[in-house]
Amino acid sequence: MEPISVRVQGAVYASGLFGATMSNLGSVVVPLWLLHLHASPLMIGLALGSFNLLPFLFSVHGGAMMDRLGARRVMIGFAIIGAMMPLLYPVFPWIGAVFVFQLVLGLSSTIGWAGAQTLVGQIMRGSPQYAGRLTFYGVLGNLVGPPLVGAGWDFIGPWGAFGMLFVWAMCQLGAALALPRTEAETKNDAPKFGFADLLPELKSYTAAFGLMAMPVVTFLIMVSMLRIGGHSIQSSFYVVYLNGVGLSGTAIGLLLATGAAAAAVGALLAAPMTGRINGLWLLLITSAISVALIAITPWLGLYVLFLFAQAGRGLAVGISTPLIITEMSSVVGSNQGKAVGLRTMSNRFMSTIGPIAMGGLVSLVGLESSLLIGGGVLVALMVLATVYAKYNKIL
Repeated sequence: MEPISVRVQGAVYASGLFGATMSNLGSVVVPLWLLHLHASPLMIGLALGSFNLLPFLFSVHGGAMMDRLGARRVMIGFAIIGAMMPLLYPVFPWIGAVFVFQLVLGLSSTIGWAGAQTLVGQIMRGSPQYAGRLTFYGVLGNLVGPPLVGAGWDFIGPWGAFGMLFVWAMCQLGAALALPRTEAETKNDAPKFGFADLLPELKSYTAAFGLMAMPVVTFLIMVSMLRIGGHSIQSSFYVVYLNGVGLSGTAIGLLLATGAAAAAVGALLAAPMTGRINGLWLLLITSAISVALIAITPWLGLYVLFLFAQAGRGLAVGISTPLIITEMSSVVGSNQGKAVGLRTMSNRFMSTIGPIAMGGLVSLVGLESSLLIGGGVLVALMVLATVYAKYNKIL
């Protein structure tokens, strides 16, 4: 494969960085804003959850639009809409307005991240090297962005924090504008992007779910959802458990930062490792490790062991993330956008039901046992996914 120019790489990586990290920036400022508006804990939870609603419902349609109209055009359109949202929060200081802005900003940022993954398949031919770099910059953005938004809130207030969010959204738009035109945009009979294209079509969903007729696609969706299940445990009751055993907020933050740094390293290791190990096996093994290292948390006890577990989990997540992108890209042909949309929809579904299921489990058996059981169930399902893959001669 011919090398991709630095300019093109930079535009794709920047699109992924600003799209993938918007939710984490919002998770800093939006709860603070809702507290400022005297919202109840329930309303705060619902408002944060609404960020994922439209991506769950429309990610498949967004992917189909990218296949038909070109990823760049779709990403620019949604980036323009998303860039309008951040400064509207302080202009309309009502809880109901927050829900509307969350819905739109969630879809806009998701399209940016999904578009970057689609372009890895369309322009970069699904190269693990480029997918690894995309993941690396996404992790880097999550290390840099949230502290900037937090500082904006501390030193300036709501306008400072949402101003930083606006800058982030404008950077996403700038990155989309810098992207090269894809084949779908340059051909003479390329369709125009109009309002009607925003309306979902049943055939888009039928075509996307039809990809699961290929056993390898079904296997990849299964593994992707189980990986997200592990993330759901970490982002919900893992922190609650650590706080319950006496760790300070600073100590917990250091653990999560260690995991993020290790994930950045792992993302760059994915391409070299696929030269030595089959990509699907490597994906399965690292995904299982990432889940298992969350499940065994109650057995660790010592802070240094928590630290090693987070480093190991981060490394495994970093390796597996570009692999899930490239392995899917290699089997879906011209349906790159639909495949990314299908995986995004599945992941959002797991992100929604995962914390709910863990909450029910905690209420039944307690926090410590729920981590062991929840993680154990995910590992067992990984084994079933392996059996499915072996039966269908994927592995």
